[in-house]
Amino acid sequence: MSGMHMMYNPAWTGATGAPVLNISAYSFLPGNGFALKSVYASYDGYYPGLHGGAGVWLADDILGDVMNDLRAGACYAYHFRAGRNVYVNAGLTASLVSRGIRTGSIILPEDVDPFRGITGGSAGYSFPSAYTGFDLGTGVSFSTGPWYGGLSVMHLTQPSLSDDNQEQNRLKRLYTLSTGSSFTFGSSGFTLNPSAALLLQDENITVYLGTEGRWRGIISGLSLWHATQGFTVAGTALGWDADPVKIIISYNYIVAGGDVSFKGTAIVKAGLSFSFNNVEKSRVPHIIKLPLL
Repeated sequence: MSGMHMMYNPAWTGATGAPVLNISAYSFLPGNGFALKSVYASYDGYYPGLHGGAGVWLADDILGDVMNDLRAGACYAYHFRAGRNVYVNAGLTASLVSRGIRTGSIILPEDVDPFRGITGGSAGYSFPSAYTGFDLGTGVSFSTGPWYGGLSVMHLTQPSLSDDNQEQNRLKRLYTLSTGSSFTFGSSGFTLNPSAALLLQDENITVYLGTEGRWRGIISGLSLWHATQGFTVAGTALGWDADPVKIIISYNYIVAGGDVSFKGTAIVKAGLSFSFNNVEKSRVPHIIKLPLL
């Protein structure tokens, strides 16, 4: 998820300890020419004076040549110790989401002349304007030893992405359940970080399984996604951890589901993570090793 954890569950804010800047870029179904892309950036860290983590994030989902959803939010998570080796975080995020329409890219049937091609300039048609809504999300997480987990509910306000407030234009609530662990083998320093997630939004259910391995700065990973109303996708990832900079690239391929026209590459992603302090030197009661996948 390459640093996007707190966008799906604000309780992960500051869970990795030192302040971290994450930048990710995604290309969806690149072989089909739909121009579906996303860019994401976040900054978060643990701050003793706040008794938890704080951060901000920005995302732009480019839905083809006509539409894009720009989102920006801030997160806070309160960290507390619930037992001898049990830690709990409770998080909240507030954000704005704006849907923009590039009216110059809209082509209607009357804009096409059989002899002159695309003429443009449809008369008498009122194009939708950009609309901005307010959104909230909340979540909790826990960690004990090498294990961790979290539960969140996003889009609490179910903001509408159009000024007509039609039900089909509202963001449905997103429920996310995630868990994972971290294992270190012997003195070699090899670390394995398996993780799993379940996402429910409206009638769509998405299941994720993945594992990430680290050894001497090399990061590699395998993942499997399945959406009940979409595809089954298998992915591989490869990266380099040259503290304080981490770089990771992943490739995901559709292995089942969907129409014949959608076969092939599902997602290509590039991610960059930059830590501003050494995690080992930060005074954090617990550090969760979230995967970069």
